[in-house]
Amino acid sequence: MTSPSRAAEPLNDAEIGELDDLLAAIPAPLEPLDVVMLDGYLCGVIAQPQALAPDQWLPPAFDWRLGENAEAGSVLAADTPGWHGAKHERLLTLVQRHHAVLERQLREDAWFDPLVMEPQDDDGKALAGAAAIGPAIAPWVAGFEQALACFPALETLTHEDLPDLLDCLRRHLPAQDEDEAAVVKALDQEHPLKNLDEAIADLVDNVVAIADLGRGERLKVETVRRAGPKVGRNDPCPCGSGRKFKQCHGAATA
Repeated sequence: MTSPSRAAEPLNDAEIGELDDLLAAIPAPLEPLDVVMLDGYLCGVIAQPQALAPDQWLPPAFDWRLGENAEAGSVLAADTPGWHGAKHERLLTLVQRHHAVLERQLREDAWFDPLVMEPQDDDGKALAGAAAIGPAIAPWVAGFEQALACFPALETLTHEDLPDLLDCLRRHLPAQDEDEAAVVKALDQEHPLKNLDEAIADLVDNVVAIADLGRGERLKVETVRRAGPKVGRNDPCPCGSGRKFKQCHGAATA
């Protein structure tokens, strides 16, 4: 995997269009995310309670089936039939640069500008008011859900605010059962969204809060790891196996 260049510089409109075109050009049978879903997916990756390496989160972006069943999809590579090295390098550069910008914005700015397309009706006219919210926001949230399907650690956090924050995102997806429909109805009554601008602001607030929870858990785990006593190679392994550390869990670090 290549490292992103100009990581701190957000993609401009032309580069966002180029990225969407590159994603659309990924050859079948791979089924990539589009640029809007990718934006949501990357935020879901960044919000995880542990840092994920590019070789973990890039493949599901280029074939969404990897989030459902790893055996059902395949990994995009420079030598994939119907693809070639120059496209591959450019795609990786743009995606990783966008990831780096989102990560910085969520960490330092507590804000980001989600990629959301203005929805239109069947006659090509822009939808307005509440009617625009679902068609515009649902693809972004579907991308965020893809990240949770691939990396479920975030949903295992026990913070009391997390379920409500996730419900505030999932309200934009079609309800799958009566319980989900009831949650959406309650949110629409307690916290109605009048137009797309309000919905985007609400989405940003919820995603920033979710990312803060994931980052807090990550920092907590890292602090515990650093504060723990160092285990000597000839000491008993902390796992309780009765073997020396060098013969048990320490063998992997030998």
